[in-house]
Amino acid sequence: MKKLFRFIYCLCFVACGILLNSCNNPAPTELVQDNPSIQNPIQVEVVTKDPTDEYYNNGFDTTGVANPVINYSNVINVSGIKTTENNVTTKISFAQAIFYNRNMPFREPSGRLIGYQTVTPGKVKFNNIFAMTVPYKINYNNHGMHADTILGNMFALTRGMMGQFNFDYNSSINFQYIPMQGHSVNFDIPTPKEIIGKVILSGKIKNKTLSCLLNWDKGNPSDSIEIILGAVTTAQNSNGTYSTLPLYKIKTRDTGKLLIPAKLVNEIPQNKFNKLVLTFVRKYQIHFTGSGSDLFILSQSIHSIILDIP
Repeated sequence: MKKLFRFIYCLCFVACGILLNSCNNPAPTELVQDNPSIQNPIQVEVVTKDPTDEYYNNGFDTTGVANPVINYSNVINVSGIKTTENNVTTKISFAQAIFYNRNMPFREPSGRLIGYQTVTPGKVKFNNIFAMTVPYKINYNNHGMHADTILGNMFALTRGMMGQFNFDYNSSINFQYIPMQGHSVNFDIPTPKEIIGKVILSGKIKNKTLSCLLNWDKGNPSDSIEIILGAVTTAQNSNGTYSTLPLYKIKTRDTGKLLIPAKLVNEIPQNKFNKLVLTFVRKYQIHFTGSGSDLFILSQSIHSIILDIP
């Protein structure tokens, strides 16, 4: 916790170096469990309001960000990510910095706001390794057809890019912002303990008896973790890939065990999805709005498990 307090203090300085416009967006719909267990109450948030819209843009991708990142002007994300499918686990370390120009919104033809143009006002380092400038690309629904566009650039770094960047769990990662003019600023971002999940499925979705029991290495029971319940589409995209849609975000105590409410898993449309994706997220997040800036920091340990829907 001492590292976390030091990190918050340092934000007062870095926020002055990244000045972009901010605005307020309405919070996603949130549902609170009707009869929460005294031992382990949960909160359930609807992430994808229309699961039939495969082009729904909600910010969820392999980085584990399930809330729309466009809610903030400046987003810094460092993640240790594991993905398990068919009993094989892959691991990556990921770091990202996105600076939005809130004066340049991008909307679908329907009028729905799905993003902003970005800017790259300088250079960024993670653990003294320069992040690469890469295109910031989003997908969207263009009158029922798949479309994508590039809204500028972002800073990104993964293991193997410009050196060996590694996400150190239960430690810290140094972030440095070097503006085109003025002094650079840096601070250490604390990282959470690694999370390791397990999913036990029983029953069948076709007769509404599917049960989903989650286990993980428990942390501090007074802290919270997030579970993202998502699904993989049955239909391929034009590039041969499959889309993953997050359906619900569940917030619960870090006790190491949770039975997903049966209604959530049994109402997933079988004609649209054939795989479940359960994502365990243990994280730190800070939102700083001082000095006219709007800075969101996300540091997370992520474990996604992909399973066929029985």
